[in-house]
Amino acid sequence: MKMLKWMLLVALIFLIQTQFSSLKNFFNGAVILVYLFGLKSRQDISLHGYFSSKTEIKSTLFGAFLGLAEDILSGSIIGPGLLSKGLLGLIAPVIFTDMVFRWTPLWGGIVMALFTLIDGGIIIGSRVLFTGIEISGFTAFQVMVVQAVMSIPFGIIVKPQTA
Repeated sequence: MKMLKWMLLVALIFLIQTQFSSLKNFFNGAVILVYLFGLKSRQDISLHGYFSSKTEIKSTLFGAFLGLAEDILSGSIIGPGLLSKGLLGLIAPVIFTDMVFRWTPLWGGIVMALFTLIDGGIIIGSRVLFTGIEISGFTAFQVMVVQAVMSIPFGIIVKPQTA
């Protein structure tokens, strides 16, 4: 049942992002889903212990799958989305353990904005480096900042189960 719920969420996010092209510059739903999955799987850390890697592996695989699907749908090279979402999936369940940060709405918003900036930086940097396309750095930075600001409310609202 959980798998079906996540698959429907992924399909819904991709449907929204592909059908409403005006949202593409303002909304990065894939990063929000990776963050949400990482926080929801964070409660598994208490079951497996801090030094088990099962939670991180699940979250990384979810992020990598999401990134791969995004790469395929974008029609560009395969790899930047897989790398960025996989990396965020690895970091997401660990960042709000009490060993690193204790979740607060302020930290949730900051981390969500940073995740969005990291994702955009990896994707744009990889595409510029490996495909040789010309992208205005200032314009790309503006789009990434707008996406980061728009994702801050999701970081504030979505909180771990144990917070």
